[in-house]
Amino acid sequence: MEKRLIVSLMGPTGVGKTDLAIELYEDLDINIISVDSVQIYKHLNIGSGKPSTKVLEQYPHDLIDILKPHESYSTSQFQDDVIDSIRNAFRTKRIPLLVGGTMMYFHHLVNGISRLPSVDGQIRLRVQGEFEEKGVHEMYRYLQKIDKNSSIKIHQNDTQRIKRAIEVFLATGKELSKWQAENKKEINQVISESNLIQIAIKPQDKDIHRENIAKRFKSMIDTGLIEEVEGILERKGMSANSQSMKSVGYRQVCEYLAGDYSLDDMIDRGINSTRQLAKRQMTWMRSWDNIIFLENNSSLFSSVKDLILKNS
Repeated sequence: MEKRLIVSLMGPTGVGKTDLAIELYEDLDINIISVDSVQIYKHLNIGSGKPSTKVLEQYPHDLIDILKPHESYSTSQFQDDVIDSIRNAFRTKRIPLLVGGTMMYFHHLVNGISRLPSVDGQIRLRVQGEFEEKGVHEMYRYLQKIDKNSSIKIHQNDTQRIKRAIEVFLATGKELSKWQAENKKEINQVISESNLIQIAIKPQDKDIHRENIAKRFKSMIDTGLIEEVEGILERKGMSANSQSMKSVGYRQVCEYLAGDYSLDDMIDRGINSTRQLAKRQMTWMRSWDNIIFLENNSSLFSSVKDLILKNS
């Protein structure tokens, strides 16, 4: 039986992934599936670089606007959702095109994921409340006491992962590190039985890309990112400690609104953090096998289209 095609289109932030996906949608029978841990949230539009409502109506993207800003979302949940989207594309005889820059999602999709216990809403609310009351650094110290092995692997400012480790311990009485050691990673059958083509876009010129990141972030500020964050923080259940507000850009605006630094400093920090994110994304991709790297130049569209047609 011939393997069905899945295409991953990944790359650093600001490299033009979304525009390329839309071009491909015009010419090929594809379903666009977003692989972006920020665009999953409703109302996080400007800072996530989310396509406009008009664009999304014309070029539908799966896994955009699926959560409220106060809700949490795990890699495991993403895997379940993306597999459903892939199956739906197969049912309609279209090619699933996975587009985004959340490398952890891509990594676990290809290499498998350890299935961890679910955590009920009451425990999540309890942990969220403690984070808001005590702050991330005190909660990290708590994690060091209950699960030293996990604390070694998790950065002290990584709110999302600290929360998850504490939640698992409170829900089960067993350390997250032990759960991970006891549960082998499983690659979903849909992925293992498909022909997965992984395409990575890299900037043609690093200096131009760095400058484009700066222009892009300043444009977000000019078009209302600060006001967007203010509106989100006013929503029920929201705070600067919510998972959605820890992403690049949103975190810096939250800190600015809290009076931590000036507008100019916030913009500089946002630009630098975005550049660091892009660097980490490139590091992730270079460490993987079986990736086809293509430069973002005038022949990019035809090169990607040819690859898809060749493997269809």
